[in-house]
Amino acid sequence: MSTILSRGYTFGSTELVTNTKLHTLIDSATITGITSSELSITAANIATNASIVSTAGAKVVNLYSCSAGSISTITGMLENIPFMLINRSSGASLALLDASPFLLNGNVIPNSVGSNITLVWDGTNYIELGRINP
Repeated sequence: MSTILSRGYTFGSTELVTNTKLHTLIDSATITGITSSELSITAANIATNASIVSTAGAKVVNLYSCSAGSISTITGMLENIPFMLINRSSGASLALLDASPFLLNGNVIPNSVGSNITLVWDGTNYIELGRINP
């Protein structure tokens, strides 16, 4: 017999809740509607001349030396799942401009290896969650 943990599960007023009962409830619970790609942290590598960056569902995107100037479009992201763009090159890097659909706290111009920005796609805009520019 399996127990499905669901919203609204309550214990009776006279039921003694023990660690064993809670562990059993949690161990036998199932979760549906979540794909493995939403749980895993995967990486994508973007090489040269990429003004269009495809995350392919990755949560970490490594950006290497590029002469495209700036990122015009990001594709392949999952809605409401944060992802990070990381500068991996000490050479020319891609800029990310603070203009629709990018809702940023100013332009992103990576100036060193490891500079990064974390964004989330809300279905309409890319919203900045944070950045590091060492």
